[in-house]
Amino acid sequence: MSTRTSTTRRIVTHTGALSRVGAATVARAPRYRLDVHSPSRRCSVLRAKGDLDMTARAEFASTLGDLAYSGDHVVVDLSEVTFMYSEVASMLADAVHIRPGRFHVVAPTRQVRMLLDILAPDLDVTDRTECDTAGSSSAA
Repeated sequence: MSTRTSTTRRIVTHTGALSRVGAATVARAPRYRLDVHSPSRRCSVLRAKGDLDMTARAEFASTLGDLAYSGDHVVVDLSEVTFMYSEVASMLADAVHIRPGRFHVVAPTRQVRMLLDILAPDLDVTDRTECDTAGSSSAA
């Protein structure tokens, strides 16, 4: 019987661009956060938070690409995403074609769900976050 181990592989926080308010330059609060957590040996959970806008695109693509080629089942938790840029949604659709049956989207907000329904209708979208469910629901 194997022992479950939990590791966090990557945490990326984007602090946002500087904005000018009057004569002063002020840094905005963080706009997004990407956390990759591996609750088991064959599954990774990518938790995204905040605005996945144009500034998040490159980091999201890099993180998703790393996970796509890892061989793990990937659960993408979008429950705390407040906005999603259409290219980010398209990247999720592309991931389905790169690793069929390995990507599962969890608990997107209503706005994000509507975007995914249009741009990535083949995604496996569920309300469960367990890796065991994701691993057993695909045939790879």
